[in-house]
Amino acid sequence: MAKTARRAIWILTAALALAAPAALRAQTAPVAAPAADPLFESQKAAFDALPEADRRAIQDALVWSGQYLGVVDGVFGKRTRDSILAYQTSVKAPADGIVSAAQLAAMTGAAQKARAAVRFQVFTDEKTGVKIGAPLKILDKRVVNDAGGQRLMKADGSVVLDLSSVTGGDAKLALLYAALTADAPGRKITLKISRPDFFVVSGEEGSRKIYERMAKAPANSPDPNAIRGFRFAYPTAQASDLDRIGLAIADSFEPFPAPGPAPAAGAVASATTTPATVPTPPAAPGRPYLAATGFLVGPGQALSAIGADDCPNPTIEGKPAKFLREDRQLGLSLLQGEFGASSPAGAPSFGALGPDLVALSYAAEEPGGRIVLNVTAASPLALGSSEAPPSLLAPLPKAAGGSPVFDRSGALVAIIAQSIGDPKLVAGVAPLAPHRAIGAAEIQRFLALANDAPAKGAEDAPRGAGQIAAAERPYVVAISCRR
Repeated sequence: MAKTARRAIWILTAALALAAPAALRAQTAPVAAPAADPLFESQKAAFDALPEADRRAIQDALVWSGQYLGVVDGVFGKRTRDSILAYQTSVKAPADGIVSAAQLAAMTGAAQKARAAVRFQVFTDEKTGVKIGAPLKILDKRVVNDAGGQRLMKADGSVVLDLSSVTGGDAKLALLYAALTADAPGRKITLKISRPDFFVVSGEEGSRKIYERMAKAPANSPDPNAIRGFRFAYPTAQASDLDRIGLAIADSFEPFPAPGPAPAAGAVASATTTPATVPTPPAAPGRPYLAATGFLVGPGQALSAIGADDCPNPTIEGKPAKFLREDRQLGLSLLQGEFGASSPAGAPSFGALGPDLVALSYAAEEPGGRIVLNVTAASPLALGSSEAPPSLLAPLPKAAGGSPVFDRSGALVAIIAQSIGDPKLVAGVAPLAPHRAIGAAEIQRFLALANDAPAKGAEDAPRGAGQIAAAERPYVVAISCRR
């Protein structure tokens, strides 16, 4: 094999080895550019200012475009930076290493199409308990494999994904590793990593590339001696198409996933079913729950998009609030109470919709219900059109109604309208989706402000999302209700 081909295989297998388990990631530090590189540091700062869901979405999209061979962990390193530059060059955009909201929407849309083209789906296998993703359009046949586990395969047997579950603990794990790394005719191991609780072996067997990972159960597992894993094998001749799928499979692998709802009979990896998400349990009667986001516009006054019919007993910062007034046609409301004492707020500065916006919204993390502030990139779907009200493309949580949206000078340009129904989560994360917004002119009219209310001057230097979040966070409040 030529030197360049060997190097390509080594890079892929090393990237696959880095994917998924935290134990392996802890052993292999991400590649970092020298701290003295100011351009790299500015690119890293812009990437780190994005919400974690966006950071992971960028890496995942670049996996599917074939430009990133690394761990989908939301961590910025040289490999991530170089992949972003490669993507920007491929779409003839300025290669500055900073992903705009429009680029994020474009790349994640392309990745979704690539996943859909092979029907890549994450599922939990009821036979082995393994949670993993698979291209079900390619692996359209299922049989029991030699280990008594599940085999997903192409009908002609050329591409195979084996799932396995055995018992035996440390001794069995060591025996499996020894057998897979032993010399054998036609086998060439290009990567092998062994740790106390898992191992990875990758290489070639004849005309096929192989990647195998086995992991031992955590100590608190019902069966601490259990071992689960997978093996993906495919023709070397098809590597250009299947390398990225192999990486996506490795990134999705969870040998011992957290318990979830039991799958329905026959629902294992069905090509027409989608993975079940764990539903959020309803709050106990009388218990407050996060319902919306608000923005302080005056002492003890918060602008939002939730109505009294939806939230008859609101609280803000744990203190009772009441609806001062509502405009149901606009979808805006003004709440009043003894909150925001530490955040003196006056009339906000206003700006106009632009291509690069930042939305601040509160969300309740699961499990536990801890309320956190999300910093999310947003962009208008039809900038410059006469659409009223505007729609913004952003990955927003359930309680995003009332969230303020700022331009890069920190001026308020919109409020997210209250949505109908809950967002459909993908792997527990809100995906990019259009959200109705209420523009600055409507906000000024509702607040009875003059149309020429103070706006930040054009000379203000653009700020990063993190800077805007730090400056505006004291004025963004979580609105809770009682059932």
